[in-house]
Amino acid sequence: MTANTVYDIFLALPEMERQRHIELVNEYKRKEDNKYAIIPKKKKKEFSYTRQDAIDYLLKNVFCTKK
Repeated sequence: MTANTVYDIFLALPEMERQRHIELVNEYKRKEDNKYAIIPKKKKKEFSYTRQDAIDYLLKNVFCTKK
């Protein structure tokens, strides 16, 4: 079925059916657009580490003696 055939069938419909068809197509397009809408991601909490936190981490995990 070519685009011209579909258009000819559309023109053969009564005016009320044309309007109904246009509404259905618009509703479908709106649903598809909403389906792929970009949803903003939530920002992750930012942690602020102090110098003392870094020193404690290094002493605990890096500069530890292996037994």
